[in-house]
Order: sequence, then C-alpha cells, then structure tokens
Amino acid sequence: MPHIVLTNVSDFESFYHNFKKEVLIIKNEEKDQTTSTIIRFEDILLNQLKNLLLIKTIVIENGNQSQTYYIMVMKKNNDQITIRLDPLTDPINKTDAVKTSLANIAKQYKKIDPEIAIGRTNLEQYLL
Repeated sequence: MPHIVLTNVSDFESFYHNFKKEVLIIKNEEKDQTTSTIIRFEDILLNQLKNLLLIKTIVIENGNQSQTYYIMVMKKNNDQITIRLDPLTDPINKTDAVKTSLANIAKQYKKIDPEIAIGRTNLEQYLL
C-alpha cells in the first residue's frame, strides 16, 4: 500500500484550511505520441474529531482510463500524519498517477510548513 509519513507537523488542519481545487496535467512523451495524465483534487472533508481528512481525487490516464478515489490523511500523534489511499475507495490500479497524487499532498503540506519532514515512505521517487 503506497503511503507517506510526515513528521514535525505542527498544524494538521492547515491543509484543510488552505485547500484549493487543483488540476495537475502531466505530459508524457513516448515514441511519437504525446499523452497527458490529469490529476484532479475535487473536494476535501474533515471529520468531527479533526484527526482525519479525505480528499476526493480523480485520475485520468491515456485519454480515457479514469479512477476516482479518496486520499486519506490521518493524524497519528501530535506531530505525525500518514497519507495513504482510503481502503474503501482504493483504486484497482496503483498507477504512477495515483502515486503522484499522494506525493502531491505531501508536497502541499511541506509548502504550507517547511519544517515538516518526510518520514517513512515507499514513494521516494515521486517526492523528488
């Protein structure tokens, strides 16, 4: 299961308050063809306990293959969060675009608070 752990997080809700619907377009150039991957962050939900975010995400690859799922951001303790796919909406294909969407959430947290550090993850190459 792809995941990213962020440490030294001082404000869990900062991403919720700064969330803007966003569309990422990634151009892939392969052998005389140019295709685009689209990643769209649709909506964000914060639970009542304020320890869980769900981010509705849509990924469109190869012009017509689309997957809709939620990215789950969970507060683990006072200064640590985990970013992963929601098990109830887990996409069948964990493509590069799905993994890139998770990494993008981590990068957005780091933009909001540069003191945040990347902890354990199996998505190192997507965080560069």
